[in-house]
Amino acid sequence: MPRPEKKRYVCPLSGVRRFDTDGNAPALDIRADELEALRLCDLEEVSQQEAATRMGVSRGTLQRLLYSAHRQIAFALVCGRSIHLSPPTENRCIGNDECRKKCRFCRKNEKTTHAGGKAMIIAVTSSNGEVFQHFGHTPEFTIYETKGDELLGPRVIPTGENGHGALAGLLDALGVEVLICGGIGGGAQMALDEIGVKVVGGASGKVADVVAAFLKGELEVNPDFQCHHHDHDGDHKCGDHGCGGGHCH
Repeated sequence: MPRPEKKRYVCPLSGVRRFDTDGNAPALDIRADELEALRLCDLEEVSQQEAATRMGVSRGTLQRLLYSAHRQIAFALVCGRSIHLSPPTENRCIGNDECRKKCRFCRKNEKTTHAGGKAMIIAVTSSNGEVFQHFGHTPEFTIYETKGDELLGPRVIPTGENGHGALAGLLDALGVEVLICGGIGGGAQMALDEIGVKVVGGASGKVADVVAAFLKGELEVNPDFQCHHHDHDGDHKCGDHGCGGGHCH
């Protein structure tokens, strides 16, 4: 008789998700624990040992989950198969158990505070250690996390070539609660507001200095950080005809 499977801690999905192709072949199933292994190791870029600890499994089990998920996704992409993700049932942050991850799902009712308060994840649009001035074109986010008086980070997350909608989704997946940036457009601000991300715009300088000043409540920003040139042509450059001195989306 097989022994019962050990409970694994994962972030709950909101509903069933399915990514379809045009083919009629059966979809490949990615289990909730496999998706959690991908989220921790590939998206949040934590070590395999830390990921295993957060999930409550051995490192060997985590490696098997990663191998299975990577193989399934590669097969789906190469062979044109759909992918189906089901929400977890027993494998989730449950009841009064202390959460192993403190992810955004577990903090959704907590008030964002500065250092000395509850945990908070901060993202900064960045390039080469400086605050990048165009949210919609930022090459990366630098991520920090506060835990009481402790500041963890930085972690640098590349963004790829994505528009502001995809960038908002990335910040949501990372559990970010505060975005510090240079310039940002109104549409991007609305997208971030919908997912509960507080925008601190008009910042400039070294990322580490900006985050330290923000946590102390001493960050100085340009109040005119919203750019309004979205109807211009693609050759428009920041700083042209009154776009706020380089602060734009």
